[in-house]
Amino acid sequence: MRETRHGVACATALLAAVLAACSSAPLPAPPEGVNWVEDAGLSEMSGLVASARDPGVLWSINDSGSLPRLYRLDEQGRALGRVWVNAWWRDTESLAIWREGDTHWLLVGDVGDNRGVRDEVVVHALAEPARGDTRAQVAWTLRFRYPDGPRDAEGIAVDVANGDLLVLSKRDKPARLYRVPLSARDAEETVVAEYLGSPAAGAIEGDATGLDLDASGRQLMVLSYGGLYLWLRTPGEPWASVLARPPQVVPMPRLRKAEALALSATPGRALVGAERLPTPLWSSRYAPGDAAAGKP
Repeated sequence: MRETRHGVACATALLAAVLAACSSAPLPAPPEGVNWVEDAGLSEMSGLVASARDPGVLWSINDSGSLPRLYRLDEQGRALGRVWVNAWWRDTESLAIWREGDTHWLLVGDVGDNRGVRDEVVVHALAEPARGDTRAQVAWTLRFRYPDGPRDAEGIAVDVANGDLLVLSKRDKPARLYRVPLSARDAEETVVAEYLGSPAAGAIEGDATGLDLDASGRQLMVLSYGGLYLWLRTPGEPWASVLARPPQVVPMPRLRKAEALALSATPGRALVGAERLPTPLWSSRYAPGDAAAGKP
């Protein structure tokens, strides 16, 4: 995180130089199945989520110290605009979508904590911007802390069936999954998250950097520095039981600093972005296997 004005100035100057170099030099051919993200402002892609309003459209954010800005793009990485948000955030790491009645809430997870010192972390909620919108207002915030001390996290998702925000820790081995009731957004005091469970030791290679849950609530996908993993859930099944099963490993190319994950509105399609320039956006179809559902 950038904690001084001098640091901000240096980082800004460095970023400007990098962007200038990228804009003047031809980009190398991307790996198979990968597109380069057009908007060079999305230089530290850390959060990614599929739009609930517009099929084929994605929302993304940069990592810690970034401006309060959302990026709209399509699944091929083409730029579709930027939206300024009336918020100050500290270490944004993940995005999620939640439909409540006629409103699609876009949730911005300010949940990063590299040093493990934050007393509480925050999720900002805003109505998903429409096409052409350039500004958005935060409607409410959800503040919470963990029952077992500060955690660095880079993945959030919404369990619609239970009305919960899911949060996956990054550095724990194995990663730890928590829930925060979305109804607690009206609480006057900081909410305490509930620990739900963890994958078996060794099930995930490397730090967990992304999380998404499909609209059915049955497909939970986790991104890490070492791969992409899928668990299937039966209706009403506790998350501890789900995570106790071995995951299905989804084949993907090795992307350095892969930290952004979204399940497409198109069933069976996953998208992964990385925190670097040029910014790669990988897209692939996957087929949930019986092993992920715990079937013989």
